[in-house]
Amino acid sequence: MTLEPGRCGLLSRTDERQRLRRLLADARRGRSGVLVLHGEPGIGKSALLEEAVAQAAGMAVLRTTAIEMEAELAFAGLAELVRPVRHLIDRLPSVQARALRTALALEEGGAPDALTLGAATLTLLTDAAATTPVLVAVDDAHWMDEASTQALLFALRRLQAEPVAVLVTARDGQACRFTEAGLPALALTGLDPAAAAALVQKVAGVDAAGEAFERLYRETAGNPLALLEAAPVLRERAWPGQEAGDPLPVGPRLTAAYRARLAALPEAGRRAVTVVAAGYTDEAAVLAAALSHLALDGEALRALETANVLDLSGGKVRFLHPLLRAAAYHLAGAQERRAAHRALARALADRTGPVDRDRRSWHLAAAASAPDPAAASALADTAARARERGALPAAARAYERAADLSPVPADRGRHLLAAAEAEQLAGREEQALALAETATNATDDAAVRAGATALRSQVALVRRPPRRVHDQLVDMAAGLHSAQAVPLLVAAAGAACMGGAVAQARSTADRACALARDGATAVLDRSAALMRAHTLVLAGERRPAAAVFDACEDFLASTDPLSIGVEVTSFCAMDLMWLERFTSARTLLERAVRSARRIGACERLVPYLTVLADTQLRTGCWDDAYALASEGAALADEIGQPVLQAYAISTLARIEAARGRTAECDEHARRFRGLLDGRGAELVSPYLDAALGLLELGVGKEAEGAARLSDLQQRLSASGLREPTVLQHQPDLVEACLASDDPAGARAALGELSSQVRRAPSTWGQAVSARCRGLVEADEGAFVEALRHHERLPDPFAKARTELAYGRFLRRTRKRGAARRPLISARQAFERLRAAPWTSLAERELRAAGFETPARRGGEPAAMTERETQVAVLVAKGHTNREVAAALFLSDKTVEYHLSHIYAKLAVRSRVELAGRLAVDAHLPV
Repeated sequence: MTLEPGRCGLLSRTDERQRLRRLLADARRGRSGVLVLHGEPGIGKSALLEEAVAQAAGMAVLRTTAIEMEAELAFAGLAELVRPVRHLIDRLPSVQARALRTALALEEGGAPDALTLGAATLTLLTDAAATTPVLVAVDDAHWMDEASTQALLFALRRLQAEPVAVLVTARDGQACRFTEAGLPALALTGLDPAAAAALVQKVAGVDAAGEAFERLYRETAGNPLALLEAAPVLRERAWPGQEAGDPLPVGPRLTAAYRARLAALPEAGRRAVTVVAAGYTDEAAVLAAALSHLALDGEALRALETANVLDLSGGKVRFLHPLLRAAAYHLAGAQERRAAHRALARALADRTGPVDRDRRSWHLAAAASAPDPAAASALADTAARARERGALPAAARAYERAADLSPVPADRGRHLLAAAEAEQLAGREEQALALAETATNATDDAAVRAGATALRSQVALVRRPPRRVHDQLVDMAAGLHSAQAVPLLVAAAGAACMGGAVAQARSTADRACALARDGATAVLDRSAALMRAHTLVLAGERRPAAAVFDACEDFLASTDPLSIGVEVTSFCAMDLMWLERFTSARTLLERAVRSARRIGACERLVPYLTVLADTQLRTGCWDDAYALASEGAALADEIGQPVLQAYAISTLARIEAARGRTAECDEHARRFRGLLDGRGAELVSPYLDAALGLLELGVGKEAEGAARLSDLQQRLSASGLREPTVLQHQPDLVEACLASDDPAGARAALGELSSQVRRAPSTWGQAVSARCRGLVEADEGAFVEALRHHERLPDPFAKARTELAYGRFLRRTRKRGAARRPLISARQAFERLRAAPWTSLAERELRAAGFETPARRGGEPAAMTERETQVAVLVAKGHTNREVAAALFLSDKTVEYHLSHIYAKLAVRSRVELAGRLAVDAHLPV
């Protein structure tokens, strides 16, 4: 049977066919669209896709049909899809071209990061559509390999203003990321009774009236293919082998009909069809070579074409329906399947390309009936190549299968641990934990057990209540030798810090250092020392912490950030930021971000992005910070890291608070609380209260701000946090108390801040404590001192607030002329940062000082969205639209779309004007 009957089933699908025509018409008019068709087998998904392809006149068609056997082959689906436009790869931005060529095994190279590869896929599609509209057709997407799925989904989510239509089919009841991704979808259901009757009459020549047809329709629920496969029942009144009244072999039992057809083939035909079903390819040459190893020839394939099983047109070998492949493979016995895989492995033995080597290793694995060291070794090589190409899920599966085939327990444990690490880096923690446990049980090898234990600690650190994680890790470390215990204690100390238990963190870090000195590796010794330094910073002991960083400078500069715990790298960057070594913090974080992006290690990328965003916020690069925090929050949400997502959101909220964007700040506050509710992240939750206190101070709700910030300070004091640069909220508390007529509260807050700064001086602490002293004590000299400190600090917002306070003081002491200079400087800084409430305060003070400020063109600018901010930041740094698209994983036309909105919102007309309106670091790549 061919697929023509399925096409006949389209006769009644008027609405579905009309929607497909609109999809194609929109693409021809330059508007992209995506549609996922899903339903049970035989419902007509492929028939609708074929009709769309037939109607795509004047469009370039990129299509692929995923097959079950290729689900383990990294990038198999993507390679087939883009084959007609491979010639365009060399025109992509160089980093994208290299990523795509490496993924498709067109060249050797380091792993392309998942984001760059997704961007390359998007750019390739949009470049292909530059001269003619494109139809992307993916059939049976539930079987597409994970690496291809990830790259394609990344691209599909970002199509917006391009002449690209995308049609995807997927089977219900099968896990499929396309149907779970929130893309526009259409569920296909069975034909109505009249259409079903017309179908069986027209195609099967069967009378569709009476009780027998009613039963057939009831059993098939109108599934077109099921109707036609079971139509003989209407002639024979009973299915062979079925008792009267038994269910018909249709609907979920549709494959029974195919199995019956395949079982009727001669022996040579059954052996040949098993080889084709087992193949990871539709290349006729490879399949013919495999058949020859089984003493079969091309006549066996032609016989299968005659039997309406295969289609041999175009030099390819394809099943007429995916269910035929599944039925053929599973109808064969285990011995027959292994023989087919052995023959296919032999057929690929002389091919040396990486794709062929990977196919051969999987065939060797499938041919093995017992542990096989040669097959295990080949599959481990395949796993390593998949990891290097950024296909982490494929790497994990290959390592896991290599473990199954390894006869030596140590090798089995090593492969399982490698699988766990790949899953963890891909952000699939539950799978990683299960594999780590299996690795531990598989062997007594100390290195494997230590690695599995460290992996479990890393997963727990970013996902579970921190104080509970601390206790669990300390218990796990008990009785272990130093090489195993130190990483656990370092992670435990990090968890205690996140939980706000600074003293407990110090004690645990001290234990880690003591064990590290007693025979641990140099890496563990440095990691323990750096974690202890983190607890020193939090406790306000800046000098000894700084000494540790001086001693570890070479270690941090030369060590791959992915080779040490995520808490070590991210906390080190925080410490460098708090110690005001901003350049060192950026350098460390940029290396870490590049390393994580290179292999698609989303689990590690999130903390690096969020700390880098905080660093940019504190140095006046607010738009950089907003773009980075937006990316970090979105990624954390995607892979399920609630604590880090909350931290990123708090950075967004702090910028919105300073800019007076009350609605956005309140919405982020709502999301923040939902993420951290019950998680015990006591050192993360204060960031939100600091942001809301700043918002209330800026918009005239000083009493609410004073109450919030006073309560926050009490909680922090109880936790043992003594470093004022961490949250930077104490100057806001002083100002809020003064504005709400609470001078005693202001003096108390100033006293605590000054005490902390005297104990552990910082430039920021000296500047803001002097400012607050000037406010509380009406001391002009204190303001002058504060501005002197600000000259050594790259924080324009903090300096502008001191200038505002100083100008206000001068005006109120009748020095109106002298007041104008600091007030004008403050206003200019606030306006550049788009800190609207503070700009208004400065303008009010200037008018009171007798200076009329020029009217702002068009009033307050409209707030940009998070995506618009990301686009604007890169455009302001001088990047072309093409470069912006590559950096943000968008298409050129989508960048143009966002840029038009940005210009309108900021009332600018050129890139030069835009650069003058944003607060960015021109040297920092986003």
